[in-house]
Amino acid sequence: MVLACLLLECPAAVSTERLVDAVWPDAPPATARSQIQICVSHLRQRLGTSSARIVTRRSGYALEPGGAELDRLEFERAVDRARELVRSGRIAEAVTVLRGSLDLWRGPVVLPEISSPVVRDRAVVLEESRAIVVEELAALMLSGGRHSELVPLLSREILDYPLREQMRSQLMLALFGAGRQADALREYRRARDVSIAELGIEPAEPLRSLEAAILRGDTSLLQGQSPATTPAPAPAMLPAGVGDFTGRADAVRDMLAAVHGGARNGTGAAVLVLSGHGGVGKSALALHLAHRIADRFPDGRFYASIGSDPAGTDRALERFLRALGTPPNSIPESAEERQAAFHERIAGRSVLIVVDDATIESQLLPLIPPDSCGALIVTSRRRLTALPGATRFEIGAFDPAESLALLERILGSERIRADPDAASTLARYCGHLPLAVRIAAARLAARPHWTLRAMCARLADDSAQLDELQHGDMAVRGSLLLTYESLAPETRRLLRLLSLLDSPRIGGWTCAVLLGCDARTAEGRLDELVELHLLEIVAVDADEPLSGQFRLHELVRLFARERAMAEETASGRVEAITRVVRAFLRLVEQTHLHEYGGDLLLRGDGPRTVLDSRITDRLLAEPLVWLRRERAALVATVSQASALGLHTECWSLAVTAVVLFEAYGFYDEWRSTHLTALSAVVRAGDRRGEAAVRYSLGSLELFEQHYGSARADLDRSSALFAELADDYGGALVGRNLAILDRLTGDYDRSGARSRAALAVLRSHGDHSGEAHVLANLAQLAMDTGRVDEALAVIEGAARAAEDLPNRRLAAQITHRRGLVHLRRGEGETAEALFGEVLTFARAVDDRSAALHGMVGLGEALELRGDPVAARRSFEQAAALAATLGEKRMRAHALLAIGRLDLRLGDRVAAAAAAVEALRVVEGSGLPLLEQRCRSALAAARADTTPGGAAGGARPPT
Repeated sequence: MVLACLLLECPAAVSTERLVDAVWPDAPPATARSQIQICVSHLRQRLGTSSARIVTRRSGYALEPGGAELDRLEFERAVDRARELVRSGRIAEAVTVLRGSLDLWRGPVVLPEISSPVVRDRAVVLEESRAIVVEELAALMLSGGRHSELVPLLSREILDYPLREQMRSQLMLALFGAGRQADALREYRRARDVSIAELGIEPAEPLRSLEAAILRGDTSLLQGQSPATTPAPAPAMLPAGVGDFTGRADAVRDMLAAVHGGARNGTGAAVLVLSGHGGVGKSALALHLAHRIADRFPDGRFYASIGSDPAGTDRALERFLRALGTPPNSIPESAEERQAAFHERIAGRSVLIVVDDATIESQLLPLIPPDSCGALIVTSRRRLTALPGATRFEIGAFDPAESLALLERILGSERIRADPDAASTLARYCGHLPLAVRIAAARLAARPHWTLRAMCARLADDSAQLDELQHGDMAVRGSLLLTYESLAPETRRLLRLLSLLDSPRIGGWTCAVLLGCDARTAEGRLDELVELHLLEIVAVDADEPLSGQFRLHELVRLFARERAMAEETASGRVEAITRVVRAFLRLVEQTHLHEYGGDLLLRGDGPRTVLDSRITDRLLAEPLVWLRRERAALVATVSQASALGLHTECWSLAVTAVVLFEAYGFYDEWRSTHLTALSAVVRAGDRRGEAAVRYSLGSLELFEQHYGSARADLDRSSALFAELADDYGGALVGRNLAILDRLTGDYDRSGARSRAALAVLRSHGDHSGEAHVLANLAQLAMDTGRVDEALAVIEGAARAAEDLPNRRLAAQITHRRGLVHLRRGEGETAEALFGEVLTFARAVDDRSAALHGMVGLGEALELRGDPVAARRSFEQAAALAATLGEKRMRAHALLAIGRLDLRLGDRVAAAAAAVEALRVVEGSGLPLLEQRCRSALAAARADTTPGGAAGGARPPT
C-alpha cells in the first residue's frame, strides 16, 4: 500500500498521515508512524541500486523514478504528446501514440488488489483519465472515417464503461458509419436500459438526438470534422469524491431530480446552489453529486474554487479555456471576452461545472452554461438567492442517524456497537456537524487506545471543545473563522454579543438592543448572519424580521463566545446582557399592562431599555402570542439576570411574567423562574423582592392545590410586606389567603380578609384586583347559601372589570356569573355564559379557562335535561384536567359523571367514578371536596342519590 501511494503520486510527496490513513483506514495503531518508517526502509532495500529512490521530504516521502520506467508517467507523457500532435494537425500520428498509451494498461482498473480507500480515491482519478483517452482516440478515428476499425475497440471498452454516454454515442456513430444502422439503434436501446436501471433517468439529450438522426438515416453525421479542427479532449477537472461519503440520501435524490429536470425543460442549464455554514459538508456533497452524474456530461467536467477572490472567476475561465485546448497566447485578456470565448467553446455541449465556495452571484453569471444540456453546481456559505433559474438547497447538520453512520464508516461497526450510547453522545457533542463528526472520528481512529467515552469527556468541556475538534488540517474553528472574517465589523460584533445570551432561541429584536441601533440597521446585520447560515431561522415574521426567532448552532455559539472573550471587554459583555434583560423586562411589563390593565405597582425600580417603537409595536400587536413564543428565552433571561447580580430585574421579570405562565398553564416555568429569583433576592438581602416572589410562588401553589406550601409562602410574604409597611403588597397576599381560606372551609376568615383587601386595592385604583376580590366574595356567598347576594356581588365585579383589557379576568367573572345562575336554577342563562368562556378559551388557547368552561357547561346541560351532551362535556373536562394536573376540577368532573351514571341506574360505574374522584383529591388539603367524594361513593353503594342543587347538580366551587 505504501508503494502504491508513492507510485500514484510520483514525483510528488505523500504525507506520513496520508500513508497511515491508507494502511489503517479505521483504527491505526499507536506505532503507525514507526511502522510506516519501517515500510519505507524495506522498500528502499528492495529498490537497491536502481535509479529510482525514495527520498524524505518535510511533509513525508516521495518516489523519484530517475531513469526507471513508470507506466503511469509513460502514459501521461504519451497523452500529452498526442494532444500536442492534434493541435498541430498530425492526426494519424496522434492516433498511433494514443493507442500506444492504452497498451500500457492491463484492464481499466488500477491496482485492483488494493482496497485501501486512499489508494482507491487516487486510482479512480487515473481510471477516469484512461476513459477520457479512449474517447479522445475514438473522436480522432471517427474524424478520419475509420468506423469499421473503431467498432471492435469501442465494443470492448463500453463493457467497462456502460454509463459513459460520450463513448456510447461514438460506438453508435462507428456502427452507423460501418453500415450497421440496426446495430447502432440497438446500442442506443442498451444505453437507455442501463441508464434507467442504474440511474432511474432517460439518457441525456445529445444521445437521444443522435438516435433520432440515425433513425432518419442522416448521413451528415458521417461528415465529421476535419483533422485540423478536431476538438481538444473533454476536460475532466473534478477532484476525487469523498471515499466515505455518508448520508444525504434525500438531498441527493432531490438534486438528481433537479439536474434531470433542468436538462429536460429546455429553458436553460440546470443550476443548483448548495448553501450552508462552514463544516456542513457542502463541498463533499457537491463532488459526490458531480461524480454521480459525470457520465451525463461527456463534453467536459470543470471545477473551480473561487472564494472571495475578486479575480477568481477570471482565473477559472482561463483554466477552463486551457482545459478546452485554447493555447495560452489565444486566451483573451478582458473578462468579457474570456466569458464569450468560453461560452462559444461549450455552446451546444453537455458540460458540468462545479464551483466551490462562491460568495456572490456576479462571480457565477459568466460560468452558467449557455444551453439546457449543461449544468452548474455551486457551493456557498451565503444564500445566493439572485442567481437566475437556480434550485437552492439548504444544507444543514446531519440527523443523528447520519452522524452515527459516518462514525461507523470511519471507526468500524465493532467499535460503535461496543458502546452505542457513547457514540450517540459523541455525535451530539459534535452538534451533528459533519466536519466535527469527521474530526472526532479521525482522532479516535488515530488513537485506538481511546474509548468513545474518553472522547466524549474531552468534548464535554465547552471551553476546550473547539480545541478538541481539530485534526491535521481539519478544524471546526478554522472553518468558522473563514466565515467570520468575511462579515462586516458590526455584524461580527453582533454575532459575538448574540453568543452571550443563554437562550436556545433568540428573538430578532435583541439584535437592535445588543447593538444599540435602530430597527433598519439591526435588520441589515441580522440578514447578513442569516444569509451566511450563522443564524438558523426558527420562526420568521414576513412583515417584521426582528419579530422572528433564530438559533445559533452550538459550535457556532462556542466559536462566537471565544471571539467575544477575545474582542469584547468584560464590562462590555455585561452591559450588553444587561441591556437585553432590561429590554425584556420592559416588554413583559407592557404585555402585563396590555392584558391586565392598571398600574404595575408590584415591581422593582431601576432603568428599562427602550426599543425602537417600530419593533415594540410589532412585538406587542399580540403580546401574549409573542411572549409565549419567547418563553424559553424568558426563562434563560431570568437566570442570566440572577447570575449577573441583577436581582431587582430578576424578580421583577419573573413576577411580571406570570401573565404568561398563568394564561397557558406553564407551571414548570413559573416555578423555575421564581425559585431562581428567590435565590437572587435572598442572596442580595432584597426583602421587598422576597415578599413579591413568595406572594407569586404562593399563588402558583394555590393553582396547583398544594395548600400547605401555599399558605407557608403567602404567610411569609404577608409578614414581609407588613414589615415594609407595603399595604398594597399585603392586600394582594390577603386576597389569595382569602381564597385559600374559602377552599379549606374557613368562610368567616375568608370574608374578613377579602373585605380588608378590597378596601386597599380600591384605594390604589387597582380595578383588576378589586374585580378578583369581588369574584371571590360572590363565590363565598354561594358557598354559604346567599345566592341573591352572590348575584349582586358578581355583577359588581363585572362592572369593575368592564373597562379593563384583561380578557382572562372578564372570562373568570363570566364563569362565576354562570355558576351563580346555575345555583339559581337558570340553566339557559348559565349555558350561554359558559359558552362565552369557552369561546374566549379557544381564541387564546387558555386551557385552564377551557376546563372551567367545560365543567360549567356540563352542569348547565344537565340542569336543562340533556344528560348525553352533559356527560360529553364532563368527560372532556376530566381528560383536560388530568393533562393540566388540576385535581380539584378533575374531581368535580368525575363526580358529575358518577352522578349521571347513578341516575341511569349504573351503580358500579357511579361508584367507580366516585372512587377515582376520591383518589384524586385525598390528602390534597380540600376537606369539603373530599367529603363530597365520600358521600357520592356512599350514595352509589346505597343506591340513593345525594342531595344537591338544582336537580342534583353541584356546581364547582
